[in-house]
Amino acid sequence: MYKPTPLLSYFWGLFSGLIVSAFLFNSLTQTEVASEQIPVEAEQNTLTPVATSVADAPTQSLASRAELLLKYYTIRDGAEETNLAPLLQKNGHLEIFRQMLQQSTADVSDLIQSTQSFTAAQFYASLVRIKQKDEEQQAKAQLELLKPAPVIPAVSNP
Repeated sequence: MYKPTPLLSYFWGLFSGLIVSAFLFNSLTQTEVASEQIPVEAEQNTLTPVATSVADAPTQSLASRAELLLKYYTIRDGAEETNLAPLLQKNGHLEIFRQMLQQSTADVSDLIQSTQSFTAAQFYASLVRIKQKDEEQQAKAQLELLKPAPVIPAVSNP
């Protein structure tokens, strides 16, 4: 009868372990990759209609649009006095900003007099005001929904 040597048993165990670990690693990573691809495809599907036209922009709240503009146009040191209107026009975001100014109930007239010329600091401050006002209105609406319904006393007929 054949009796394996200790060295042969060692290599047999080593290669068996490597094969099993490679199989497990492959099966686990394939599952993760598949689960990661589903949200990416869903994200691409949701981003495509949003980016197609400015008319779809009102579907987002003012606060979310302000947040997007705040993230896109960050103010660098020394650039606070830069006129941002031409850059917004070039990137196609000036129309979005104009719509936000028209739709918002926040008073930014002390910051932005004309959408043709404004500094980066004025732009940033107006976006923060618009965002805060919209979030305040959303909070009010949600709190109104949470209020308990008023109890109407039952009128008894004598």
